[in-house]
Amino acid sequence: TTAVAISQIMSQNISGTTKTAKAMKFACSDTVSCSHLVLNNINLVKMDGTAETYCNSATGFGYGYVQPSAECLNSSDKKFIVRQADDAQPSEHYLIHTEL
Repeated sequence: TTAVAISQIMSQNISGTTKTAKAMKFACSDTVSCSHLVLNNINLVKMDGTAETYCNSATGFGYGYVQPSAECLNSSDKKFIVRQADDAQPSEHYLIHTEL
């Protein structure tokens, strides 16, 4: 089998609720990791309990408000990612996610 390399992904302005404990899940391949993931202005809550973030073979960082914390993404690539993120066009669109 083969794996796809995921990199330079920015998720921002996302809010909602989750039924599962893992509100954010970065389950990347042990062979080909995910890298340069950026989270900004994320607010995900669990309906009855504490939401968490799961990371496997994923690096990046969160800035601004990020709930639940995504410290499992911590990497040394912040300078590269911030420079790339600053080049992105600002968006006024907000994605609201709710699980039924």
